[in-house]
Amino acid sequence: MQIKEEYNGTITISREGVEKRVLTWSDHICVGCGICHDICPTKAITMGPLGAIAKGDIDAPKLDIDGNVCVLCGMCACACPFNAIDLKINDKSIKELPQYPKILRNITLSQETCVLCGQCEIVCPQGAIEVERELPPRKNLVLGEISINKDKCVLCGICAEYCPADAIDLIPNDMNSLSPKPIKDIVVDTDACVFCKVCEKACPHDAIEVICYKCPLAKRIEKPKLYTDIKGKTTIDKDLCVTCGWCENICPVNAIKVEKPFEGELIIDEKACNACGACVAICPCNALTFPKPADKAQKVPRLAVNQDLCVLCGACAKSCPVSAITVKRTKINMTETKATAWKKAFEKLLAK
Repeated sequence: MQIKEEYNGTITISREGVEKRVLTWSDHICVGCGICHDICPTKAITMGPLGAIAKGDIDAPKLDIDGNVCVLCGMCACACPFNAIDLKINDKSIKELPQYPKILRNITLSQETCVLCGQCEIVCPQGAIEVERELPPRKNLVLGEISINKDKCVLCGICAEYCPADAIDLIPNDMNSLSPKPIKDIVVDTDACVFCKVCEKACPHDAIEVICYKCPLAKRIEKPKLYTDIKGKTTIDKDLCVTCGWCENICPVNAIKVEKPFEGELIIDEKACNACGACVAICPCNALTFPKPADKAQKVPRLAVNQDLCVLCGACAKSCPVSAITVKRTKINMTETKATAWKKAFEKLLAK
């Protein structure tokens, strides 16, 4: 007898007998690609209203699994490129069992090559990358002294207006008839000051003196050296990563390599597209966009895809209400399997 449980965005179907099998699906990981639906041999999986869910129109699970129809074969778990579904056989994941095929995808990072620029963290659509860096003390790069002669200073504020680092502040006075001056004092934030001498040159009363021991423009100052003066690391959460390739595309030093699960292309029927936005909202890779013309005369496509950022998961096609998107997969990157039934099942994911 199989038991189906649903709790907090998770579906669990279990069966105990000669062997224990437990299938788990997590809505918060699922992107709604529908690969599990397409490969299921018993048609136990039905997709939810993906477009409305992605756009936030309704709150509902992306799919449902019929516990009375599911045979716990594990095809869905092996085919899911995002690890939203797992089948455990006697407490061991089917993806760890060599006799079962697996879709391959991977991301690798060379810490030695990485320059900790942080661009990958900014562009990652899934928040899977974190860049931590510890910069050397500022005094190692800039060191100096600044003094303001209060006898000469007339509190005109010209130095503060010129200061490129916003390091000079005029302190307003609580004016009254006994203390009529609007400005009480002038102070310099030495932590922000770069001792550039702009204020000294700008002061019409020669009230400021700046001495720079280590200046940003001085040739004698050595630039910080990566991994010597600047320490840190870049971390990629592979459970969150969808191998879209954003990070690989923008990395200035080619420190990241991405292996995608499928090869092929995404085809958009512009005439059919009604620009509803469901595909853009559901895409886990931010690969789809509505192009904006540079001027009124420029003609741009209604919907565009960056093929380099697409993983051909099919979530966009599944969510499209007018069938304007076609996923044409020409190759699946996966491990070998000798089982004919499994081979045929995976071949269904390819373009015909």
